[in-house]
Amino acid sequence: MPAQAPRSPGRRPRSRFYDGPLYAGVMDRLTAGLHDVVARQVGAASKVLDVGSGTGATARKLAATATEVIGVELSPAMWRHAKRSRVDNVSFVLGDVTEVFTELPDGHFEVATMVMVLHELPSETREPVLREVTRIARRLLCVDFSVPMPRNAAGLRNRFFELAAGPEHFGAFRDFNARGGTHAIARTAGLSYRLLRHLDAKTLEMSEITA
Repeated sequence: MPAQAPRSPGRRPRSRFYDGPLYAGVMDRLTAGLHDVVARQVGAASKVLDVGSGTGATARKLAATATEVIGVELSPAMWRHAKRSRVDNVSFVLGDVTEVFTELPDGHFEVATMVMVLHELPSETREPVLREVTRIARRLLCVDFSVPMPRNAAGLRNRFFELAAGPEHFGAFRDFNARGGTHAIARTAGLSYRLLRHLDAKTLEMSEITA
């Protein structure tokens, strides 16, 4: 059995000003098509873990074909909003993914998803999160910004929203870019990375990450 992945330090539940209804009303509407693409890519699966589940938009799409979907979210406001929409085969857990599933065996989930999550994590937590997720899931489907991001209309829109999310969020976004994006972070964590496709005028990339 592989060694236990180190936990990410100091990630306690907390909400941001845009979490919950505001995020659902703005960002979920803008990214509805992205959730559909992710759900189609996952397809039929038994157990799915949605990391950084936010308002639950992706988890609810996954529930149409998956037997069971568990969403894990660090923001109490997002978690409360997600729980308002009750779907029989979906549940949501509040907490840090590196801490709440430590008792699960390796490969417990058939697949995990991380949709627009990695770029907003603090730099020191990204590798521990990826290692733990790829321990408890056989494969991770990750969607995040392309690096470098094209300076087209979609790229300018994305940069605007990252800036509007506040200095902490924008700082994490800049650090994500400086570190080379998903590909470089996964490789630094000792994981395998495979690009599946580009999305949104090539400003996003969908990849598969495995241990």
